[in-house]
Amino acid sequence: MARKVLNFIGLSVLLFSCLSQDKTQDSLIDVGWSIVEDSDRIALQDYYSHSNYLVISIPEEQPFYTADKIQSGDGKYFLGDIDLENTILIVDDQGQFISQIETGGNGPGEVPRMEDFVFHPDRNSLLILTGWKIFEFSTTGEFLNVISLPSGDLFHFIAYGGENKVWLYTLPFPSEQLPSDEFRMLTLYDLDDDEKVYSYLEVPEGLRAEVSGEKELTLQHGRVILTPAHGSRAYSVSIKGDDSDFVITRFSSLPQTQNLFGLQDLGEYFEKLQDDRGIAFLDNYIDSEEFSLFMMIKDGLYPRWGVLEKRTNTLYLTQSLFDSNLGLPLLPYLDVQDKKVFKLLDSEYFYEILEQDIDGQVSGKLKANVPQLMNQENKLLLCIYEN
Repeated sequence: MARKVLNFIGLSVLLFSCLSQDKTQDSLIDVGWSIVEDSDRIALQDYYSHSNYLVISIPEEQPFYTADKIQSGDGKYFLGDIDLENTILIVDDQGQFISQIETGGNGPGEVPRMEDFVFHPDRNSLLILTGWKIFEFSTTGEFLNVISLPSGDLFHFIAYGGENKVWLYTLPFPSEQLPSDEFRMLTLYDLDDDEKVYSYLEVPEGLRAEVSGEKELTLQHGRVILTPAHGSRAYSVSIKGDDSDFVITRFSSLPQTQNLFGLQDLGEYFEKLQDDRGIAFLDNYIDSEEFSLFMMIKDGLYPRWGVLEKRTNTLYLTQSLFDSNLGLPLLPYLDVQDKKVFKLLDSEYFYEILEQDIDGQVSGKLKANVPQLMNQENKLLLCIYEN
């Protein structure tokens, strides 16, 4: 590993008055590192002590491609293929097919189009966000209820927010003026009382339209975390009680690309990435007491994984994050729910990997760890990591 010593920025916490509509205090945490080490690859097992593998068995005719979001609860796993098939696959804790929630209908109990979904443990149900409404389903896929959100409010991402509450995130309007000065991007909503509890996160100055994508809200160790694509910051809110605190974690050692949204289209965005080697922002962010994992650092068009070990204040950078048990690289997307990290490896992934497996090393490890996977035509493997 090549070591590069940076000026130590350190960690500082600044309390300042809240800019949102409630009276709670916000905390700004500046995070830096004293050492940077480059590595050829980083094994996920270096940070998670337990690795479990679940072979998913579904009928061949089921419309499912891959998982954009993964949730677990009630002894089941919920695999959301949001972008392509716009569907949720439900399997038991052995990977066996239970049912599937499909979208595209406009009749009673039918979901027109899913933006995001979440498992709500207090209600023991799935909440599917369509933008203006939330459709509630049982954990076996039966329609239960529909909840209409406040008139005029459009939301894109949803996360668990405590007893009968959810956190909702809305992307900024792609217009020159916001609806009002009170517009906020992050909202805590009470499902029983049908009202907003808190609203946070003003729109950064100059923010106009979303061109680079957003990471959905995630529940991590009792906090809801958002890492939007317009800066090197992570926003987190506690789900304990009504006096939620709002914390901004700013990675000061990264170039402060506060706003990439002033660009007019994707072409300008990619041109900016190619020209500016210093552009960096957080993506796929996972945090714990010991480390911050998976900061996606953009170096030109080449993503780099980062792992910040908090005890040694060292940032490890690599272009390859992999599973050492299976000997397989993990592509640039992981999901997290509380203390578990998920990755679904799909048929297309295995086709490409096995085609290159000339010496049979990968096949050998797969047969040793998940022998039943090799007998399936439609290969779906859910990897689960936790401590």
